Amino acid sequence: MKITRKTALGLLAVLLVLLLFGTQMPGAWRDEAVAATRMPWQITKVAHFVIFASMACVARLPPLRWTLVWVGCAALALALLTEALQHFAANRDPSWKDVAIDLAGALVGVVLARVATCINRRAWCRVFSSRGKRQI
Repeated sequence: MKITRKTALGLLAVLLVLLLFGTQMPGAWRDEAVAATRMPWQITKVAHFVIFASMACVARLPPLRWTLVWVGCAALALALLTEALQHFAANRDPSWKDVAIDLAGALVGVVLARVATCINRRAWCRVFSSRGKRQI
C-alpha cells in the first residue's frame, strides 16, 4: 500500500498531537485512565512506546525515508521535550525512565520499518522472477 508524502506527514502530525495531549493530561485524568484499563502495566507507558514506534516507522518508510540519524535525533528531542513539558502539567513529574521507553519505542519502529522494507522487496523480487515462467 502506497501513501503520499502529505498523508505520511498528516499521520505524524496526528500522532504528535496525541502524544502532546497525553503528556499534558493532568495526573488525575491519567490515574483514572490507568485504573479504567485494569492492566498489570501502566497504559501511559505502553501508549508512549507505541506512539514513538509508530512515528519512527512512518518516518523511515517511503515516502518520507528519514535517515536513522534524523529519526534518532527527532525521537530524542521529542522525548526530552515531552518530559520537560510535564513540569507544567498538574500532578505530573518528568522521568528519565519515560525517555528510555520513548527511545525504545523509536528503536522498535525503526526495526519494524526495516523488516517491512525487506518483506516488500522480497515480494517484488518474487513477482518479477516469476515472469515468463510457467506457473504449476
